[in-house]
Amino acid sequence: MDQDKLIRKLCEYELLEPLAKALAENEFVSAYELDTGEACISNREARDFLIQEYNLADENTLKDWRQKHALTEDDAFWTYAHRLHKKNRVINHLLQGSGEALFLRYKDRLDRVLYSLIRVNSGDLAHELYFAIENNEIEFGDAAAIHSAGPEAKTQGIVGPVDLTTPHPEIAARLRTASPHQLFPPFKADDWYAIVRLEYRFDSEYDEKTRNFLGSLLLGAKSKELATAVQSSLLQMQTLL
Repeated sequence: MDQDKLIRKLCEYELLEPLAKALAENEFVSAYELDTGEACISNREARDFLIQEYNLADENTLKDWRQKHALTEDDAFWTYAHRLHKKNRVINHLLQGSGEALFLRYKDRLDRVLYSLIRVNSGDLAHELYFAIENNEIEFGDAAAIHSAGPEAKTQGIVGPVDLTTPHPEIAARLRTASPHQLFPPFKADDWYAIVRLEYRFDSEYDEKTRNFLGSLLLGAKSKELATAVQSSLLQMQTLL
């Protein structure tokens, strides 16, 4: 496949933007200045870091990984391993002094909730179902399967786990402070009367996985302008061919 067709295919399958983003982040990391002690590590250390980062169990797994990523040549592999290590160090630098504040800012995207939902278009029916559920006259799942107007009827009302940016804002506002198994009285959510019960909350923690996520967001933000320029350059290459 020639270069013009490749760029056309990347555009067609909406892969040009992710590619430009990755190239821009790589360029940002390469240009980022670290202290000598952080930037200079041995090939062995870079290799060990890569193995740990991708959870590669043994030499055969590493060999398969290198083949899948077109890194069978040693020079290419060492370059990639060192770049991966530097990217981790750069992310740590970007998070210094702001990591926990970012964690609180993005907590709604990191936490997960599993909840039950019933949506009906009648306020009277919603209150009737609510009191029946509260008094154990009917199971929430049975009521949802029979009466709910949304796709949750097919799952006996169960929705999730999802982050708190996914539900309707009126639903999310209640789930954000709810205790497990807390049942909420009917309320309006757009054209529906909704009944919600929180089943389980998966609270995020400020751990290494979360730091990596937040660091990736920061890295993407720092290289956003560069990514736009890279994408424009790739599109321009197509027009010149």
